[in-house]
Amino acid sequence: RKESNLSLGKMESATLVNYPTAKFVLDELGKQMLFLLKATREAPCSPLDKRLDSLELIASRLSSLYGNNQQWVPQVVRSYVMLSLEFLNLQRRLEESGRYLLSSEREALEQVYQNKDVFGAYYLSGLLLSEALWPNHHKLGCAFTDSFLTLLSSKSKVLEVGVGTGFHLYHLKNRLPDIAYEGVDISDYAIEFARKFAFGDKERLPGNYSFYRQDATKGLDCRDETYDAVILGEVLEHVEDPESLLKEMARVARKISPMFITTVVFAANIDHIYLFEKADDIRKLITKTPWDVEREWVLPIYPEDTPEMEKRPMNYGAILRKR
Repeated sequence: RKESNLSLGKMESATLVNYPTAKFVLDELGKQMLFLLKATREAPCSPLDKRLDSLELIASRLSSLYGNNQQWVPQVVRSYVMLSLEFLNLQRRLEESGRYLLSSEREALEQVYQNKDVFGAYYLSGLLLSEALWPNHHKLGCAFTDSFLTLLSSKSKVLEVGVGTGFHLYHLKNRLPDIAYEGVDISDYAIEFARKFAFGDKERLPGNYSFYRQDATKGLDCRDETYDAVILGEVLEHVEDPESLLKEMARVARKISPMFITTVVFAANIDHIYLFEKADDIRKLITKTPWDVEREWVLPIYPEDTPEMEKRPMNYGAILRKR
């Protein structure tokens, strides 16, 4: 505990005073796993003070849902620690074997998405904290709010496949509350988590928002050219045939519609299936579909790496435009 307080003490105390719930989370992270606190504090690619707004937002939303910080913070921070350590262990395995742990959607569904001890316990809440604590996730979150949302209007009809934690939806509905939104996910746990994070414990959603449990890889139950925009965050690496999924997104998107995607290059997680070994693998995949890359972000995890290296862990984000 003394080490944790000392580590936090190196930050500008005046700054942290303005982020009380975020400070509570950081202090708890220092108590549980000090090296993870140091890693997020010392990341050269994204200073922590640039991510405090996002962390405070996430922590404040969780506080409004779960009450006293003493009750929820230790559990959510423990989830983040578990997710981070899992990544480190699986990444080492990937670098040794050249393969992800799982190879099929069926395995991922059974072992992760329908597993209450994984998706229903630590995975989603840990992933939510990573939106602020992992520098690359924060950068891609900024790309979503600063570059993608500006392309939409209040009259847009938006499809999100893979609702995840509700992080994208929260920013979307705050920026453009009158849009029509449909969220599709394969997991009831994700739909419930996203709904609560974005809207709280309301019994009824606003009429212009809806969720559906559906496997998008098997095709969506909607007509061609239904949506003005599509969000596909952290999905391509979770499916066996990402090319077919991109083509399905193109089918349901109107002409010149934008799509925001994120995925990973050679970065392990418990439910990753499709392995991209370099960023150019993603670009080549996109050229086989009715989408063009309008803007992209290639973000190495290790600061000494460069975006075009092979078999190095990276995060990838892009705004695509349907031809």
